[in-house]
Amino acid sequence: MIVMLTRIVGVLGVVTASTPALLSQESTPPEPKVEIRSFAPVASSTLELDRHWPPRLAQYVPEGQTYDPEFPKPEDILGWPVGTWHVRHDQLVDWFETCAEASPRMTLQRYGRTHEARPLLLSIVTSPANHARLEEIRAAHVEAVRTGADSHDGPSIVWMGYGVHGNESSASNASLLLAYHLAAATGPEIEAFLEKTVVLIDPCINPDGGARFAHWANMHRGTNLSVEPAHRDHDEEWPGGRTNHYWFDLNRDWLLLTHPESRGRIRQFQRWLPTVLTDYHEMGSGSSYFFQPGIPSRRNPMTPESNHALTAEIATYHARALDAMGSEYFTEERFDDFYYGKGSTYPDIHGAIGILFEQASSRGHVVKTDRGELSFPFTIKNQFTTSLSTLRAVGEMADRLGAHQRAFYRDALADAASAEIGGWVFGDEHDSARALEMAKRLRWHGIEVHALRGPFQLPAGTTFPGGYAFTVPADQPQYRLIRALFDTRTSWDDNTFYDVSAWAFPLSFDVALTPVARGDWSSLKPGLPLDAVTLLEDVPLPAANTVAYAFEPYGADSGRALHHLQKAGLRARVATKPFRADVDRSSRAFPIGSIVVPVGAQGLSAARVHEAVMEVQRAGWATPWPLSSGLTPDGPDLGSGSFAALETPNLALVVGGRVSSYEAGEMWHELDTRVGMAVTLLEAADGVRASTLEPFTHLILVNGATSAWDDGDQASVASWVRGGGVLIATKGSAVWAARELLRKADPMAVEPSKGTEKPPGPLAPIPYGDYEALRAEQRIAGTIFEAHIDRTHPLGYGFTRDQVPVFRNFEETLPEGNDPFSAPLRYTDEPLLSGFASASSVERIASTPAIRAERVGSGTVIAMIDDPVFRGVWYGTRRLLLNAIFFGQAIERRGPIEDRTEEDEAAYDHGHALGR
Repeated sequence: MIVMLTRIVGVLGVVTASTPALLSQESTPPEPKVEIRSFAPVASSTLELDRHWPPRLAQYVPEGQTYDPEFPKPEDILGWPVGTWHVRHDQLVDWFETCAEASPRMTLQRYGRTHEARPLLLSIVTSPANHARLEEIRAAHVEAVRTGADSHDGPSIVWMGYGVHGNESSASNASLLLAYHLAAATGPEIEAFLEKTVVLIDPCINPDGGARFAHWANMHRGTNLSVEPAHRDHDEEWPGGRTNHYWFDLNRDWLLLTHPESRGRIRQFQRWLPTVLTDYHEMGSGSSYFFQPGIPSRRNPMTPESNHALTAEIATYHARALDAMGSEYFTEERFDDFYYGKGSTYPDIHGAIGILFEQASSRGHVVKTDRGELSFPFTIKNQFTTSLSTLRAVGEMADRLGAHQRAFYRDALADAASAEIGGWVFGDEHDSARALEMAKRLRWHGIEVHALRGPFQLPAGTTFPGGYAFTVPADQPQYRLIRALFDTRTSWDDNTFYDVSAWAFPLSFDVALTPVARGDWSSLKPGLPLDAVTLLEDVPLPAANTVAYAFEPYGADSGRALHHLQKAGLRARVATKPFRADVDRSSRAFPIGSIVVPVGAQGLSAARVHEAVMEVQRAGWATPWPLSSGLTPDGPDLGSGSFAALETPNLALVVGGRVSSYEAGEMWHELDTRVGMAVTLLEAADGVRASTLEPFTHLILVNGATSAWDDGDQASVASWVRGGGVLIATKGSAVWAARELLRKADPMAVEPSKGTEKPPGPLAPIPYGDYEALRAEQRIAGTIFEAHIDRTHPLGYGFTRDQVPVFRNFEETLPEGNDPFSAPLRYTDEPLLSGFASASSVERIASTPAIRAERVGSGTVIAMIDDPVFRGVWYGTRRLLLNAIFFGQAIERRGPIEDRTEEDEAAYDHGHALGR
């Protein structure tokens, strides 16, 4: 049985000034006002924690709980009681290091670093005796779970996770108190609990966002606290502290593993396989407190019913503790348990119990709400209280929780053994890098993956060459997780989703996935470990007569290779037609979109050109082939205008204001970390006048970027494009570009659709209570569609199949243009691949342009209705963005052939001569 904290003098302080009680949500009378006249340590003004908890809480807490008086309290290290200020990450680290040094119950690990190099911590708390054999305990637990053992008598493993959203700071601040309680509490009951339990505390999952918000909230804290919602600390500046350094929501990254924070955490999760995992959040200030279970009808069908029953039983522990405090709460509303990429649901597909907690946020230090004044200390107290009630539940339900997890894996192994398929083969003959990226993520999730040793042909005729494809056997403990990552689905009983409705890895990485029948599986040769895979071919050494280097456009890193050469000062061209060239006394075919780097006329020595090319080869980004002659055996010669000159991009991205920080961050992350391209972030509030845009070759506008533009902004961008700039716009900004730039240049174009059309005549009455269900029918809440790519178009270079899976979470459509060559990506007639979209939405989207790309004056407008780099994991469509950047200026003016004038032909000939 876990001991709940009954008395920590001075640990949770409340600082009040000109307001009544800051804990006015409680049932206790308001405390006297405390005046603080400076920001010096305020120990003398603290209010004892137990004075804010009604006496009836004692019925759930053993009498006589004591704490080691010599053990330091958080305020001894911070210099102020918890709740006075928002804790900075460096202070959080100091406190956990102090606890680990002072307590034999606690050790501290650093499991990674954030983008901003802040340490990621995992505090391990258990009895000293357990610490002496901790690895033995861990290994025995994992073995019992993965094999589905009938019984296991080792300690329970519980993971307490805090602060995945940086501006939901009551979570990480509550972790301070939990660490104190587990390290300093004394008595036989806490000793017995820790002998039977290993508690893993992740005190701040998102240190970069947490640091950003703590700075914001603290810099606006006055001695006299304002409760007004309009006070500046309640309204963060863009992008806010919710997200990480690149403005990604880390609570959507548990499956995708785009970021180092997630990869480090999942490594530890897979090492420990906790039986219970908690996930502490905040929500709007006007609410109360939520804990799971969530909405009953919105559960992932792969999660067993026993998970829901155990979650509901654990909820009774939270209810009793919060009832005793007089805190309001709710369950089974608003939040769902469908997408396995969140902290509260990822455990569910591992046989664990994931629990979401949502505390109404004070948005700073104190805020006035319809329920009264909501203080930061009060929010911490609620989070701390349910931390303790979780541990009490784990202590009293340990046997059943462990049995549930082992049964989950036992049943998964039985499901795998009875499955008709023996496993899966996936890969891409032309782009092993994409397949390898998917394989690595599977391995990070504890899934067994092998590389094919040699070519393999399925009975149906599909051939996978060795080294470019990977195998995943069905007979393994993670069988259910594999199904969750591979399967597609298009219908559910409840079509309302809190997050995305589809995330199939083979579609997001755009690799061919083939299930292999159990009878055929044995014919597969033993696989290689992933680190033995050779992605690039060996190339002959350049000879003295090497005139150019060429590499194919297929690889996921070909854009990085090209930009590396450009940054090295080399000029490159792109082949707008396929060709064959001489390579080492033979010839080799190169497809359309191949990159050619001539050795001569570079302004650099041949040796420097060779060294830059070899840097690309050594990095594994591309295979550059030395060409021995400019006279090609087939196709255009190397000096032909069919090789379009490529300008080194100087790119700007509009951020701030009403711009979607998620989508701006995805663009920034993609170009900065995966392409090696510097991105200038332009503040939206500063406008986009001509003088601002003048240095840039490319401008990216994500959703919301144009929402506050005035006529001057629009005129500046239009003039910049006509002068030769390349504009890349997505989602709402793409609709703006089609309306304001493409339609005005093409008066025959059709107006964009705004979703469902308004029906003619009087509106039929609809029950008020049906709104949510009807809105769900209209939403595109994260769905995968199929589109057709024109592989002869510059935006289609490097694609090897005519169909491309695209991710869509936007309802509007692009208008049709009057140029039949301007839509290189178009939705198919039956586009729905995975996820939910109503029949009317599918019909509205079918056959419409997904991209329009047209010349406007001397520049180019590329309008994409979807986000090509959604959450950093859509490797299949990221090429669309890179092609738009590198080849956007190579798009030539087309238009209806029958309408072409002599002026159009002259412009075409001139552009062709310039290599555009």
